[in-house]
Amino acid sequence: MYKILSKKVLADGIYWMDIEARRAARSAKPGQFLIVRLDEKGERIPLTVCDIDAENGSIAIVYQVLGDSTRRMAQMEPGDYFHDVVCPLGR
Repeated sequence: MYKILSKKVLADGIYWMDIEARRAARSAKPGQFLIVRLDEKGERIPLTVCDIDAENGSIAIVYQVLGDSTRRMAQMEPGDYFHDVVCPLGR
């Protein structure tokens, strides 16, 4: 489980989230991506890594609400958890 540490609304339907992912924060680089799943039956959502805080063990994502899964993500709040986060992926 990966805890949502913070959430900000950047514009209508566009969100920033910091996610606790200690191992990923040690090795991820901006421009790589990650995959999140909201729950055990959820779809895999690929998102770009926007920022990394290796000291605090967090990674940041920015996403736009486009479908059901990202709409559900927008309803999540700090303290909620993603079921899975796979990161880093890509170069």
